[in-house]
Amino acid sequence: MSDAVAVALTFIGSLIGLVLSFSGFSKTPGSHSMSARIKYALMGYAANLPAWLLAMSANQSFIRASSGLYPGDHLGLNELAWPMILAVIALALLSLPIKLVANTICKDDANWLQQHDPGPLMDVVNAAQIARAMPGEPDFYGFRVVNQDASKELYGDSEGNAYHAGMKADLNAARQKGQLYGTPGIGLKNSGFATSNINSGSKGERVLAGIIAAFNEGGLNVDGFYSLYGLNERGQKTTADIDCVLLGIDHAGQLHAWFVDAKYYKGGKDTKYICMGDNTIARTSKAKHAFVTGPNGQVTLPTSQNMVHQAATWRQFLEQYHISAKWVICFVPGPEGTPDVSDVRWSAIRSVVIDPNSPTGTRAEYTGIPVMSMEDLIKEIHGMDLAHTANIPLAAIQLFKNQLKH
Repeated sequence: MSDAVAVALTFIGSLIGLVLSFSGFSKTPGSHSMSARIKYALMGYAANLPAWLLAMSANQSFIRASSGLYPGDHLGLNELAWPMILAVIALALLSLPIKLVANTICKDDANWLQQHDPGPLMDVVNAAQIARAMPGEPDFYGFRVVNQDASKELYGDSEGNAYHAGMKADLNAARQKGQLYGTPGIGLKNSGFATSNINSGSKGERVLAGIIAAFNEGGLNVDGFYSLYGLNERGQKTTADIDCVLLGIDHAGQLHAWFVDAKYYKGGKDTKYICMGDNTIARTSKAKHAFVTGPNGQVTLPTSQNMVHQAATWRQFLEQYHISAKWVICFVPGPEGTPDVSDVRWSAIRSVVIDPNSPTGTRAEYTGIPVMSMEDLIKEIHGMDLAHTANIPLAAIQLFKNQLKH
């Protein structure tokens, strides 16, 4: 190995550090600054020293092995073995500066995002434009809190039609047509929940079933299965509850299932629910620019992991029957309309990303189970243009009938 190559190796690490700092590895100003790039170059240089030393040792070993040869002689494998081993190790160590610098850039980016993250509370405050509480007013970390949204004042009773239609719908008629199986809400009786939560949950499932039955009259074309057992990892029934499965088939013969968790939560059309950290949502009033307390006096609600777990345990059965499934949380309408859930994810995990258009330079992103209103769920199913439910295979119907709690 020539001296020129050996010397060149000393600068490869520095070059690696600089290249990575200018590439896609670097994602925030925390790793874009000149001082950071100098640090990465020096780090790459230092990390490449072992490879350089081994390369020099390989070169010296080769020179020593060659020095005792007569003209016309050649090195044998025994003489070449040690220099070759050192050279291979040196080449392998060239990856060290790449890994070290890339990991350091990721850590620097993470630290920058953490330092510039205003936190989950401000996710809600900024999204809902919540005002600061006045002296003497109820507050949540210094921000305004009210007991009721402005739905009644703004809309009166005009937003309650869907709720009342769902409550009055004739479920027996849907049952006789073979489009409704099970009993909405029955699975909550032995859930161990508080009575108020059981009543609220049962009402939500009843409204969901009624609205689905009403839209089936207009060609929605789904069979509804209500109050099903959950499954464990071995496919055995558990006490976990699945509120509803809506099953349909398209004109190409593909089965589609919507696993729906119905939510009948406080708030009407003026209420907006927003993610506030991992597995937590907050209730706000759009018109009053305030947090809104629930029946328990709290403005935040935890979101359970049940649907995430069930989606995993049901997968093998759905694949066996070639069923395309979607798991959703559905907020059903109340007497004053349906809350805005357009920005909500259930069982959500919060992450922070760079956003040059934000005052802080960052924004939060939430990933989790989709949350939608009853109206959006109906639109989505209608958009599938499903075939009549008479085309659904009996085996698929029986799969879900076997899971009913009755």
